[in-house]
Amino acid sequence: MNFGNIVGQLLQQGMSGSTHGRLEHALGPRGLGGGGGGLEEMLGNLLGGGAGAGQGQIRSQAAGRAGGQGGGLGDMLGSLLGGGSGGGASTAKMGGIGALAGALLGGGGGAVKGALGGGAMALLGTLAVSALKNWSGGQAQGQAAAAPAAPAAQAPQISRAEIEQMTSPRTAELCLEAMIAAAKADGSITNDEMQRIVGKLEEGGISEEERQFVVRKMSEPQDVEALAAAVPNREVGAQVYAASLMAIDVDTQAERDHLARLAAGIGLDRQAVARLHQMVGAPAA
Repeated sequence: MNFGNIVGQLLQQGMSGSTHGRLEHALGPRGLGGGGGGLEEMLGNLLGGGAGAGQGQIRSQAAGRAGGQGGGLGDMLGSLLGGGSGGGASTAKMGGIGALAGALLGGGGGAVKGALGGGAMALLGTLAVSALKNWSGGQAQGQAAAAPAAPAAQAPQISRAEIEQMTSPRTAELCLEAMIAAAKADGSITNDEMQRIVGKLEEGGISEEERQFVVRKMSEPQDVEALAAAVPNREVGAQVYAASLMAIDVDTQAERDHLARLAAGIGLDRQAVARLHQMVGAPAA
């Protein structure tokens, strides 16, 4: 099963009324798309490039690190920037933020949609790194008074081990489980809600095995403590928390309590949580 693809489909199709707004905010000037290189720069650093890594460098590094590992950042960027199996589009059309926005917000052609799962996990990973490393990415001042960003011209470097773990199938599975658990925070997912979500996933082309997995997870009792216990470290934990934010409106006490329990179980500090909320435009925790 391609768990990253399911996560990407849930983001693209909209798991809640706020999902697309969260994506637009995260990819925009008040999120990761702010000044200082924004998402392009962070993606370059995730692949080991320097702070000013250009698209040519990113493409070269992506091709060198793909290594046959489906769903990894190498495969995703190789495809998005025209160097992978989904190539064929021009770099101008398939570059960085524009390509991610096209894939995750429903635009673009088949090559973009083919990289949907990798793009989703890359976005969640970049959000996680930005929150934990306190990287401002040149965002406007005064956006997050509760979590001031350090003045930084260079995005943080990420080790290869971190990249591999943050883009692994198991991490994608945890993010998927987190989105479903968050959607159940108010008590349960009704049959109508389940049919709506699964129907949209089917339109996106998920397999029967993937459909059955999602239905089973939606039907299981919520267990946020078990989810948190399965998270191996804070980096993956921040991804899981970011995925949860994408799945819900955060407009009820039950949802706020769910997020608080998840953050406590993962070990995320208040500053990292506040930065994640700010970057995706979610109400304060």
